Amino acid sequence: MAAVAAFGLTGMSGTAQAADAGILSATGCTGNAGSTDGSGSVCLEIKGTKLHVDSFKLSKKSNNRAWTDRPIVEIGSSYGYFGTLENASRTETVTVGATVNQNFSNNSKACGWWEKYPGTKACVTIHN
Repeated sequence: MAAVAAFGLTGMSGTAQAADAGILSATGCTGNAGSTDGSGSVCLEIKGTKLHVDSFKLSKKSNNRAWTDRPIVEIGSSYGYFGTLENASRTETVTVGATVNQNFSNNSKACGWWEKYPGTKACVTIHN
């Protein structure tokens, strides 16, 4: 598991990149789109600056089967997102997102997963 720092956000299993206009992001990914159990590949992208999170995007792709599942994101101990059911065809990537606009404690963890596969969890760490 590689940790990559990007101006306040650390990707736990992905890459972190600076974006335009002073907004920074970190992405953590896990899983495999070709998994036979249908868990697929899951990526969580957090946008913000230092301890402030502006928004997130959570995506899932499964090349093995069509799927229906519900996205879940938790950031620190104070933010939770429980999305609506999403449907995807066999090779389609589904991405959901929301505005967060909150500050979090240093080293708070942000994790996203899909309800049927809680073990396939993508995470990043928020730090200053």
